[in-house]
Amino acid sequence: MMPLAPIEPVDAGDPSAGGAFELLMATTLTLHDVAERLAISFRQVQAHVDDGSLIAVNVGRGGQRRDLRVLEEDLEGFLKRRRTSVERVATFPAARPERPSALPAKPDYAQRRAARLAGKKT
Repeated sequence: MMPLAPIEPVDAGDPSAGGAFELLMATTLTLHDVAERLAISFRQVQAHVDDGSLIAVNVGRGGQRRDLRVLEEDLEGFLKRRRTSVERVATFPAARPERPSALPAKPDYAQRRAARLAGKKT
C-alpha cells in the first residue's frame, strides 16, 4: 500500500508535451488491505467486487490473471453507501410478542393442539 505521488498536469497546448496529459493517481489498496481495514474476510471483499458494490481496477493481464486494486475514494464511497443511520437500523422484534399461556401439568389432546396451532399462527 504505497501512495503514488501526484503528477502535475501537462499543458495540452505545449508543443514539447506532445499534446498529452498525465493523470493524478490516488492511493490504491489490494483486496487483502481492504479486508483488513474493514475487518471482514478476503472472500467477502471479492464478493462485493463481483456483485459491483465495491469498485475495483484490474491491473493484471486480462481475465485469467486478475490483479485487483481498490482506489481509496472508491472504498470511501462504498462505506458511505453502506452506512446506516440510527433511524434506518432495523430493530429485532421479540421472538414472540405474545407468549402463550402455560399448559396445565397434564394437558389433554385438545389443549396441546390448541397451543401448537397458536404457535404456528405467530
